[in-house]
Amino acid sequence: MTKRPGRVPEARTRSTTPNRSTRNEAEKPLAKSADPAYMKFTTYIRKSTHLGVKTRLVSKEMELSDLVEELLSNWLKQNEAIST
Repeated sequence: MTKRPGRVPEARTRSTTPNRSTRNEAEKPLAKSADPAYMKFTTYIRKSTHLGVKTRLVSKEMELSDLVEELLSNWLKQNEAIST
């Protein structure tokens, strides 16, 4: 495909009707980075902690973001009674 000067390429979106190449494939879930229900969160932890956690998560086939979500959600539940 040749690019034409001054032409903006159309954004690619997931089709709701399957085509020949995706007819037998299951619908992929929306990536967290594209899901408006999620936000990016950055923090600092020790390198040794990060390495240990990532190693264990790989063996459990789990993502770091899922672990952080679980830990923070549980912390909120435990601290519901505390008012700000």
